[in-house]
Amino acid sequence: MKKLFAIAFVCLFLLHFAGVYTYFGVRLMAIRQEMKQLLKSTPDHQLELIRLTKSEYQKSLHEEDELELNGKMYDIARVEVRAGIYYIYALHDESEDSLLSFLDEVVKRSSNDKKPVPSMVAQFLALVFVLPQSFEFLHSLTPSFLFTEYTKSSKDFDLIIDVPPPRG
Repeated sequence: MKKLFAIAFVCLFLLHFAGVYTYFGVRLMAIRQEMKQLLKSTPDHQLELIRLTKSEYQKSLHEEDELELNGKMYDIARVEVRAGIYYIYALHDESEDSLLSFLDEVVKRSSNDKKPVPSMVAQFLALVFVLPQSFEFLHSLTPSFLFTEYTKSSKDFDLIIDVPPPRG
């Protein structure tokens, strides 16, 4: 019973923690699908024409069909290149702008939290685990999946310390 309660509590905690980001991902996919449908049905005279140089275009290209310019997201209908100038026919994506500003607000709130990390949590996060391959007599018995770049570098680090332990 205790194990079931613990599993349910951990699942509830993880759902709460990941809920905002899951909502963000699902909503972003829905907005992009809506904009693709809207781009197909929008006539050319209702699209915004944006003129950019090649370097400006490459800097502001977010994905192959999206452009971020002056803090605004645009969905690209088509791109024409004439005399080194990129003419981009696009539609301003206000829904995606508001969703991204929502995510920015969530991230800012979590980063502006002034409460210090409890010392027990800090100690737990700072733990260094001794892995079996650091013991030479167990080296032949260590499973190969435990040999990672981290353990190799930590073993090398342990070998270069030539300082005796403190006295007293």
